[in-house]
Amino acid sequence: PFTEGRQPTRFVPGVGLLYEPGAEARWTNHADFWVAQRANRWGFLDREPLTPDQAAQTCHIAFIGDSFVEALEVPVADKFHSQLEELAARALPQLNISTSAYGRHATGQINQLPFYAEYARRLRPKLVVLVFVRNDFEDNHRLLAAVFKGWDPDQAPHVFADKTATGAFALRPPDPAWRMLPNLGDRPVRPRVELLAQRPRYQSVLEPYLNSPKLHKLLQDPTVPLFKEAIEFTAFALDEFQRRVAADGASLWLLLATSRRLQLGDASDPRRVIVEDLAEARGIPVVSMHDYLVRQGRKLGDGTFAADGHWNPTGHRWVAEALLERLRQHPEVCGV
Repeated sequence: PFTEGRQPTRFVPGVGLLYEPGAEARWTNHADFWVAQRANRWGFLDREPLTPDQAAQTCHIAFIGDSFVEALEVPVADKFHSQLEELAARALPQLNISTSAYGRHATGQINQLPFYAEYARRLRPKLVVLVFVRNDFEDNHRLLAAVFKGWDPDQAPHVFADKTATGAFALRPPDPAWRMLPNLGDRPVRPRVELLAQRPRYQSVLEPYLNSPKLHKLLQDPTVPLFKEAIEFTAFALDEFQRRVAADGASLWLLLATSRRLQLGDASDPRRVIVEDLAEARGIPVVSMHDYLVRQGRKLGDGTFAADGHWNPTGHRWVAEALLERLRQHPEVCGV
């Protein structure tokens, strides 16, 4: 075991923050895991990418998401996309599945658009799966991401979108001079809101929230104006992914991820309802990890590290099994 984590990072113009290719990333919570792994040549914590010719001989599936795809907590061999390859080779050999993963913590679907445009599409995947996590709504909203993640909203290190006066959406590239907001302590949400409210462009937006005794919870309420905007930005991100993936002749799915700390639960979960409504309106198939676990009689906590909100190897296995179940039902995504 090592005592210090290490995440060698570089800024990629037009993309944002990725790992330094070939560098070793180390991560530990000093309780459950001590994992060291190397970034591939594209800057993701995955195996080296296939060549386009190699990928073309398979049904290639690209997984795109945040820390649940990045999976700092487990070795690459234990990550769900690696386990899916192994399961499919035995159970569905006729599909000849290969996989790749494009994950970066603290990102939402808008931030992840370049992961597909600049990297994943090079391998001409037949299926692209967006791994949707409960906090992705906030991550898709430039101001909420600043409040919860600490980016400076005017100099952010990832792609975001702005809404124009006509109601259209315009992508804003990552800023090479990106910076973080000042360190405002262990409970930074309120201090960040107060700090940002001093900027004229955010004053009228944030002032209505300043006197709330439960500010953190209020900003995550799907009924308040800021969160409604986050839903709109999320819808725009899905539109962009769908347009780009369809133009490349591939299929798009959503995987609704769930863990002990970031649940997208049953049909009564408001955030799940919102995601499913967005997907249904666009004809995007949804795979629910929660529903799979219920059908299998498994306990969510058994698939999550005891002292961390991310999946342990068992949790990754369950995700792979849920995906395998869907692929068995819909082999047409592989042209079979």
